[in-house]
Amino acid sequence: MDPNSGISHYLKKDNKPYIPKLKHERLSFEYPGLPNQDDFTKHTNEKKPKVVNRWSRYFPKIITGVVVLWGAYAIKVWVYLPEPGSDSQELLDPREFHRFIITHKEEIDDQHFLIELVPKFNHWQYSFYSNYESKSIWNGDKIWSVDVKQPDIMVVRAYTPLPLYFMKSEYTRSGDRKPLLKVINNDADDYDKQGSMCLYVKKYNDGEVSRYIANKKIGEELELRGPNIEYKFPYHPLKQFHERPIFRDLPSKIEPENLVEKIKKVNKLAEFDNLVFYAAGTGITPILQVLLSRNPYRGFVDIHYSAQKQGELKPLERFLFFLEKLDRIKLHTHYDNIPNSRLNSKDVTKPEPSEYTSPLHLEEKGDKSHQLSPEEAYELRMQILNGDKKNHKTQPTNDDQRVHRYENAIEQAIVTSKEPKKPASLSLVCGPDGYIDYVAGSKHAEVNEQGPIKGLLGEKGWDNDNTYKL
Repeated sequence: MDPNSGISHYLKKDNKPYIPKLKHERLSFEYPGLPNQDDFTKHTNEKKPKVVNRWSRYFPKIITGVVVLWGAYAIKVWVYLPEPGSDSQELLDPREFHRFIITHKEEIDDQHFLIELVPKFNHWQYSFYSNYESKSIWNGDKIWSVDVKQPDIMVVRAYTPLPLYFMKSEYTRSGDRKPLLKVINNDADDYDKQGSMCLYVKKYNDGEVSRYIANKKIGEELELRGPNIEYKFPYHPLKQFHERPIFRDLPSKIEPENLVEKIKKVNKLAEFDNLVFYAAGTGITPILQVLLSRNPYRGFVDIHYSAQKQGELKPLERFLFFLEKLDRIKLHTHYDNIPNSRLNSKDVTKPEPSEYTSPLHLEEKGDKSHQLSPEEAYELRMQILNGDKKNHKTQPTNDDQRVHRYENAIEQAIVTSKEPKKPASLSLVCGPDGYIDYVAGSKHAEVNEQGPIKGLLGEKGWDNDNTYKL
């Protein structure tokens, strides 16, 4: 049998060496036509498949996203109108209502509430930082209020905001602790605590707006319009030279007024008039707004506060206590449930003549003995508007004219509290109509007139020149 035949031939290992060829003969073949393709149908106009790359893959998606966003923006602008006040440059506007959100509500008793409000929109903050002096709403030179709207019956009522806010933390949000009520320190860096303010509200059974506010819950909205200037304190030249330090939660951190006496002596300025404020119930908020705001009242303030019972001012008592320790106020309380505590004529003093009366006020009164020449009147008006920079004299540094320097306002108040206070030259009254009538006579609110000064103040010689009813 031939060994080269059979299966053993194929299993035999080939020992022939591999010699690669330098040149190959290659053949190419065309694929045959498809079964259903002939000479007439094998040519077609179909385009070759596109080459898919990164750009062709994502570009349509980008275009689609841009179109969708543009369409949504167009619908928002042309179909859905913006809410009133959302694009305003001002925190408050006296011509239109702005929306505020209730962020905290403290129930003092069944009738009294302290409500914290924060603006719903923040577009006003863009112009706030660069114009803080003119944009900040807290200024003790005036008393202002806001109108709160009851939209169901379209009725508004005026309320006086307070520069207060509730400091919160994770403990307060979990309910372990109560938020701490603090004073807004008027800082441009935090936009005066993001525009926060507090309303001190008393709920009346027949008061539509007060019940509407008191029944609101945290997270709901109120509509505010303002500020409405209720009263502006008379001009005094001391305002050009001295500004009283702002009140702070920690009195030991309040700056002292070391140079105020020297400023008055060097520039020959009169003393700032003292003030007496008569308030009932929530009517105490105007003077608290003045005392807790930037640029507080520079004179001493006597506060006569009347209420039905103790405890209505519970969250605010701490600030009144500190103000007394700073020798800025004296609080006199009159409660209906305490015998012989009601405000009477013994609590009212006669008015002290004003230390300074502006020539403009004298002209309005017709006092020709103090009228100025046209040149003097023009110079005075320019001083009032722009500040009298010419009269800023260099303060002497002689040893006999140096004043004692206090470390803080508390240390200074220990000394000044022992000095006698002169009677008030200006009085303000705020409260219910019956209280105002009892203290200073009725106010003609229908025609926006003060009316004559009667009541307890009228009996002691107060008149419309030194008394104002809020």
